[in-house]
Amino acid sequence: MVVLFTAINTNAQLFNKLKDKAAKALEKKPQPKSSSDAETRSTQNSETEKMGDEKAVNKPTPPGSDCAVIFTLAENEKLLYDETEVKVVNNKISYAFIVANDKYQYFLIEDGKRSGPFKVAPIKSMKPSEDDEDGSSSDSDDNISMGNDNKDPIAMQYSKTIAGKLHIVFNGKNFGPYDYVSKMIVSTDKKQFFALVTIGSENQMMAKMGMGNCFMVNEAGLKQKVGSGSMSMPMKLSVSKSFKHCMASVMDQTSQKIFTGTSTGKVEEGNMADIYAGNTNNSMVSDNGDIITIPSQSPTQILLNGKEAASFKVPIKSMDRLFLMPDVSKSVYYEKGKIYKADGTEQAVKGALFPKVITINNETTLCYYRMYKNDNGAKEVYVCKTVL
Repeated sequence: MVVLFTAINTNAQLFNKLKDKAAKALEKKPQPKSSSDAETRSTQNSETEKMGDEKAVNKPTPPGSDCAVIFTLAENEKLLYDETEVKVVNNKISYAFIVANDKYQYFLIEDGKRSGPFKVAPIKSMKPSEDDEDGSSSDSDDNISMGNDNKDPIAMQYSKTIAGKLHIVFNGKNFGPYDYVSKMIVSTDKKQFFALVTIGSENQMMAKMGMGNCFMVNEAGLKQKVGSGSMSMPMKLSVSKSFKHCMASVMDQTSQKIFTGTSTGKVEEGNMADIYAGNTNNSMVSDNGDIITIPSQSPTQILLNGKEAASFKVPIKSMDRLFLMPDVSKSVYYEKGKIYKADGTEQAVKGALFPKVITINNETTLCYYRMYKNDNGAKEVYVCKTVL
């Protein structure tokens, strides 16, 4: 009996050990994933791949062979776009960039030469960005404000009363006499000037207020009347890019008409709608002395001395982005990353900063700047040229 009990007890202990081993084995065995878990993992992998694809697609395209590096910014440096000057000199692009670092130091990079550091930025902005979305033009200073509180500071600087008569004294020479000097523009080299003056009127009081017979004058002997009546109010004076010619606009108080004339004798009757709409900066004088106008009621057109010379697919919102060619019908307009041509075609230009259109080897060429972050993380500034 004792032997039988011992055998039974031993078998029971062995069975329990085997049962425990089986249970532990089942606990360690991985459980099958549910279908929802598999779908979640698949979705995560898909989103990761999608993000990678988007990153590759959205990566900025490196500048092409028509672009060249002009300088590279240090890690702690940045461009001051509002302190940048880009212009065309003798049909060549010229630039002056201001760079600032985190120590509040400024550097001037001008046509490949770097100077500094300076405590303050050494130049002031001409064209601040690639696209002024408000469409504003930079020639607002050409407008004339009447009244003693709004007198032109340049005119006051060069005006002088001699023997009871008002004159312009320029480089030691006297010009005049005039009853009133409404506006004066001096060339950058201080050797030339254009002014809009009043000589005589229906009565002396009106003449002294600037309303009467309006004339464009300069240091070379120009005396060109603007308007036909003797009661004109000066509205605007501007000069061509080469400072060869000027253009003035006046409002005839009798007929209530706007007249625009140039130093070459070109005359155009303006639209009162431009005055009431505030569109007084939609005209300019070319280097040939022609009147270039963008009509306020049909801003896709370019008028040359009152006649259509070109037409675009989009309205011209800013004269600053209109690039006139000697043949006006070949002019181009830049807006929101596209170049529009007067023949109805357009061309995309991505990432363009400070675009300018010039003629190189008798070809119309778009010059612009690009910022690109290379694979090493350095910010490079390129100048690019594209034949249009």
